Amino acid sequence: MTEVSLFPYENFPVRLEQKAENRICWFKDDYDLQKHLTRYKLDKRTLKIDYRDGEPTNPSEKRKRSVEQKPKPKSKGSSGTVRKRKSSVDSTGNTTRASKSKK
Repeated sequence: MTEVSLFPYENFPVRLEQKAENRICWFKDDYDLQKHLTRYKLDKRTLKIDYRDGEPTNPSEKRKRSVEQKPKPKSKGSSGTVRKRKSSVDSTGNTTRASKSKK
């Protein structure tokens, strides 16, 4: 195939081809490719990765960190005790009960 048909988008020089799923993806740089591979837990051995220039491009200056997962947020909730519903939520109308109430 020609380079134009492999890389139809000028701003996306990285191409990922997944033959098993018949899917093609394009990325701005190697950083975005690595992020995609990590997110979807893809095996590099089953993929075909092409670069328009023949080698990986450097990621943009503002994203120098390696791909890492976000830390889990700390819980802002209570200590785990279960709150009961307010009596105002319960209906006040006549309801038939299957069992007798405690006295």
